[in-house]
Amino acid sequence: MFFVLYRTLVLPFYVRNAGTFLVVVLLAFGFLRPIDHEALITGALGSPFFLSIIIGLWGVYTVRVVSFVRRQLAAPEHLFLQTFRLVPPPIRWPLWLLLLTELLIPVIAYAIWMLARAIHYQTWGPFVAIVLTVLGLITGGAWVVDYRLRHHVHNALRLPHLSIRLPYELFFPTYWLRHEPLSLFLTKLISCLLLVGVCRLYPTDDYDQRLLLIGLMLALITHSQVSRQLSAFEQRFLLILPNLPLSQWLRLGRYVITYGLIWLPELLILCRNCPAKVRLDYVGWLWLTGWGWLLLLHSLAYGRAISSERWQTGVFWGFIIGLLAIMFGLPVALWLLMGWLGAIILQMTNRARSGH
Repeated sequence: MFFVLYRTLVLPFYVRNAGTFLVVVLLAFGFLRPIDHEALITGALGSPFFLSIIIGLWGVYTVRVVSFVRRQLAAPEHLFLQTFRLVPPPIRWPLWLLLLTELLIPVIAYAIWMLARAIHYQTWGPFVAIVLTVLGLITGGAWVVDYRLRHHVHNALRLPHLSIRLPYELFFPTYWLRHEPLSLFLTKLISCLLLVGVCRLYPTDDYDQRLLLIGLMLALITHSQVSRQLSAFEQRFLLILPNLPLSQWLRLGRYVITYGLIWLPELLILCRNCPAKVRLDYVGWLWLTGWGWLLLLHSLAYGRAISSERWQTGVFWGFIIGLLAIMFGLPVALWLLMGWLGAIILQMTNRARSGH
């Protein structure tokens, strides 16, 4: 039975998030040396606040895992998994615990590293906290997915219904907030934390503006699925939209406003945490560059049947090529120009191809 769960829940999770894991590995071991990781772990063992941040990141990852499993259980192609609730709890629960352990391997591996350091420094308080946290994440995650299996409830959180007439530019942001709040929360949380972390690196060494460009690319990667979500939203709820007598520039302008609203929190984060070595006007150009590249991702994904694996592979290799271009000193003005011009040209090409 576990083999079936592994093939339908564990393996697809790692396949779909392979690009994300590769980026994390590149960041964790490409920019940070082992001695830097040791220093971070030592600092966390000596600071309850820092340790709580790491535990919070583990919690965010666990929420992502549980959300994926819940979606898989509700997917039409996996309805046969509903029969798993007929398995007696003494057999079902160990399988859930083993499943969550497999899915939380990245968290467990880092926790083992921290536990080894805690034993070395004999910091038993953090040692117990880490052990209890990992056990709690595994047990809590198993309970949530088991509850979802036994109770047919909608797998998305919902906010109270509001009857407000909205302009088109707010259709998707409102839908995202009301029907997929977990996706919205994780996307913005990870994006903003990445930007804050990059800004906080500046006082530690003599970095130039290229570091902020790398942070921008990482924030864009966290938004790489938004264009696919918007496309799916319009294909599901706004089928008449392509046939409306709207000019290409009006359509493009609406998407510009929509993505500007989605990208607005990053501007606030960048302005609030702007490093002293970086001019504020550069931060503004950087944010405009990210806005344009969000539109470019939208133009690349809109109306195209691209599998998630293929899309994430493309995003990953785009990140690698972009990273090399940044290292060779490609200026932000050129990035801005490529993003906005590419988005406009592709948008016009898409409209010409669809015949509207």
